Amino acid sequence: MAFTRPTLTELVDRINTDMETRISGVGGLFRRSILKVLCKVFAGAIHLCYGYLFYMSDQYFVSTADENYIGIHATEYGLERSAGTKATGTATVTGTVGATVAYGTKLQSNDGYIYIVSAAMTLSATTGTIGFTAEEIGDDYNDDGGITLTFVTTPIDIESEVTVSSSGITGGVDAETVEETREKILERKRLPPHGGALFDYVTWMKEVSGVTRAWAFDQYSGNGTVGCAFVRDNDASIYPTASQISDMEDYLESHSDPASGDTVGYPVGASGGLAILTVVEQEVDFTIKVYPNTTDVQTAIEAELEDLLLRDGGPGQTIYLSQISEAISSAADEQRHEIISPTTNVISNYTQVPKLGTVTFQDFDD
Repeated sequence: MAFTRPTLTELVDRINTDMETRISGVGGLFRRSILKVLCKVFAGAIHLCYGYLFYMSDQYFVSTADENYIGIHATEYGLERSAGTKATGTATVTGTVGATVAYGTKLQSNDGYIYIVSAAMTLSATTGTIGFTAEEIGDDYNDDGGITLTFVTTPIDIESEVTVSSSGITGGVDAETVEETREKILERKRLPPHGGALFDYVTWMKEVSGVTRAWAFDQYSGNGTVGCAFVRDNDASIYPTASQISDMEDYLESHSDPASGDTVGYPVGASGGLAILTVVEQEVDFTIKVYPNTTDVQTAIEAELEDLLLRDGGPGQTIYLSQISEAISSAADEQRHEIISPTTNVISNYTQVPKLGTVTFQDFDD
């Protein structure tokens, strides 16, 4: 049975009763007596102690620990809470030959995001290229190529606007949230390493910085083979590059275990049976009759469907119509609905990752 923390009033009453029963000849304490005041002072101090104990009792468990302590649990398992990264990019500057853009000069996007010039540059022609880094970490700073940034304070003999190169502003990744760290630790506790079990591959892939979701399939192409797939939801593109796939292959083959420091990886001789799959987007469109067919309800339904695809979708997975209906019903203020399409379960093959496509809403006719 869970312990219930006594309220401040309950503590005052308890101490007051104790005082009255332990001091002979006192029928009751006067409201403004010193002893009555002391009862309230003691109760206040004890109430704070109870509060601290309750707080600390939550920190002992991964499932209830807060941001101040979740990192300690992660460290015990050799896991790290990703701090995120800053986006970077390059841009074309126009100005007078010999004009200089100093290191640390600030640029601003139309959305108000600030970027810092990462190295000084002097124009040897009327145009030149500068590199810059986002002021803060996070994927909000990622942006498309060709956009215009503006100097916060324009350097002398330099035009106020610069054009971002075609490769865009990339590499910004959000810091890992408390809940993401919690899920990672709980997964490690529930599925401890087994020296090459199928779920070990999933755990190993998620240890690589930037990997958010991963899947593994036994007997992918016959006995003794394993197929692996992963995505990076916080990157500009969630689909891994050839370089990232190659790095993943190396990591799965051999790496230092974060907890013990021992060298681990897939079993010796298994390399020929490992396949890192190149995943592609599987756009899922929906047509839904809903009541009430308001903008707020539509937005809520789209959010629920997107969460469903992220949570339960992936290579080799099936999202059932009943799950889709349940997600729609979970949307705030939705009262009734009918799914017009899809008409069958959403099935993904081993190289497909579902993504929310176009959602078309229609009025629900009684």
